[in-house]
Amino acid sequence: MPDYDVGYGQPPRKSRFRPGVSGNPKGRPKRKPSALAGIIRDVLSAPVEFRERGRLKAGTRHELSLKVLVERAIKGELGAAEFILKVRAHGLRYGEIGVDTLQISDWLPDYPGQTANQKTRAFAGASDADPMEWWHEPEKPPSETGND
Repeated sequence: MPDYDVGYGQPPRKSRFRPGVSGNPKGRPKRKPSALAGIIRDVLSAPVEFRERGRLKAGTRHELSLKVLVERAIKGELGAAEFILKVRAHGLRYGEIGVDTLQISDWLPDYPGQTANQKTRAFAGASDADPMEWWHEPEKPPSETGND
């Protein structure tokens, strides 16, 4: 008989995980993206040809659906007008869906394992610049703070 309680949350010592060993070494599997969302995106962004004022034009299904909604709103359909206003408000709030790219050039480490702080110190040591000025806001002169 063990000299400690065995029960819920307290398994026998010989069957406990050893320190440093995970009970779930592979971890939770990554979630697969929804195939339906990708299919809908591809279908709506596919090019389509349509006639406008007798001329053949090309555009995406997104553009065509918005044109149809605008025409319906002009004819007096309140539901179409409401939807267009909601889409416009969403576009103004969240902007264009896209990827912002940050490009950093000329910032390779001088040696393997060098950190950004080490690189900054090495650069500052080679020049007369003070790296602390780069990371902190400059102090305001006494005339701007009101403490004359």
